[in-house]
Amino acid sequence: MKTRNFKTTVENKEVEFVVRSPSLVDQREGQKIYNQSFSDAIKNKAIVRARMDDLLEEQGLWDSEKQLKLSELQSRILENERALAKGGISLKRAKELALEMKELRSKIRELISVKSSLDNHSAEGQADNARFNYLVSACLVYSDTKQKYFRDLEDYLARSTETVAILAAQNLANMIYGLDNDYESNLPENKFLKKFKFIDEELRLVNQEGHLIDSDERLIDKNGRFINAAGEYIDRNGNKVDDLGDYIVDKLPFLDDDGNAIVEE
Repeated sequence: MKTRNFKTTVENKEVEFVVRSPSLVDQREGQKIYNQSFSDAIKNKAIVRARMDDLLEEQGLWDSEKQLKLSELQSRILENERALAKGGISLKRAKELALEMKELRSKIRELISVKSSLDNHSAEGQADNARFNYLVSACLVYSDTKQKYFRDLEDYLARSTETVAILAAQNLANMIYGLDNDYESNLPENKFLKKFKFIDEELRLVNQEGHLIDSDERLIDKNGRFINAAGEYIDRNGNKVDDLGDYIVDKLPFLDDDGNAIVEE
């Protein structure tokens, strides 16, 4: 039986958990929940996936032009990936191609966000989510006792925003759908950028000294705020600002029409 382990803090104590692969009993119960959820969704007039593309076109949310744009973005990613694999270009140009790939993937996510959102609301999407939620509630156990962490599906749904629940869902999804926990790190562009130390372990852009930078190679802190070489806050033009973003300057009085200083009361 496949398993995935992870550790996290629960009530100020580090606890190790195991996400086990669903048993036959789990799968049968999950299918029952899928069927019931699908039936309820159909009764509530949810659209089925077979009609989704038609609905998107009817609502003006998807058309042949957007489909062509998607194909072009995907093609450009493949072209850049091949160029990185082949080499024979300057390191500077290779870095540009890798960063472009990150931007292209972002554009693809934005382009298909409407389709992805609508799919989650389709009858099949709702049923898939219901089954998956049940499997998470059933397959998360303590590493030492092998006892279930969640009492039942309702308990999981009530606590689904907790860190334990989120990590359990991520690990089960990776297990079921054959995904990689390090999916982002293993993308061709990130492997290249990490190899030549253009990004750190958290996939953040860094300069040759290992300092965080933005896409225009300006120094930033871990929160994305601009800083100078001394670590002081600045605006995008290099002017010093304080913690609140107000300019640090030697204040002078404003002048009246005759050029005399206006005394503020």
